[in-house]
Amino acid sequence: MKGYIYGILGNGHLIKYNREKAINCFEKAILYNTKNILAIYNYGLILLQDGDFKKALELFLKSQELNEKRAKRKTFKPAALNRTILLQKNIPLAIASTYWRLNDMPKAISTLEDLRKKFDYVSPNALTTLGYFYLLIKDYEKAKEISQLAIDDDQNFASAWDNMGQIYLEQNDLKTSKEHFLKAIELNPKSVDSLYHLAIIEETENNKSKAIEYLKKSLDCNITSLNTVTRETIENKIKELS
Repeated sequence: MKGYIYGILGNGHLIKYNREKAINCFEKAILYNTKNILAIYNYGLILLQDGDFKKALELFLKSQELNEKRAKRKTFKPAALNRTILLQKNIPLAIASTYWRLNDMPKAISTLEDLRKKFDYVSPNALTTLGYFYLLIKDYEKAKEISQLAIDDDQNFASAWDNMGQIYLEQNDLKTSKEHFLKAIELNPKSVDSLYHLAIIEETENNKSKAIEYLKKSLDCNITSLNTVTRETIENKIKELS
């Protein structure tokens, strides 16, 4: 019971953006072997963002196991059922992202492809993540196809536009790439990856001052382990261009 209560408290602190108190409660919840699925999943997300990938994966797999057991129950209140289904989609997305960070691309891709087979609808976030994974293995056509599905679902999903920008950049189509990155930062001015890659394009076009402007903007964003660039990479690029 203590573990479950600490899990509830942790989730509450997280909703209020009190990260430190949330972590403290989640650690106690895990210590007491909590069965609070949302708490286990949320703590896993924090660890994933902080770069503790192995521990995050362990928590995601545990939350998935508990959620699947709950899904097999015959009786559900509507709110509990909706939460269970949402977690059935969100947990595999987190697992896939963790496999990516652990450099296991086959498992990262298969986890999301299995999700697409299981459900008629998956979120633009899941599609964008899968599209990015295909980009990483240089299957550009598949990356475009999946990323376009995300855009078709939500025209305002900045990360999908960023995906397309990165795909065209890889293919040396700077004009089309830039158009997509500009769309991404129009939708989300704090899109770290788009800002960074726009800087790279400006550098290629010998516009160093504009490149530095984009890089400085990217430093003002929240940069986590889920971004494709690091704060150190951005800072080093600024030094290089200055």
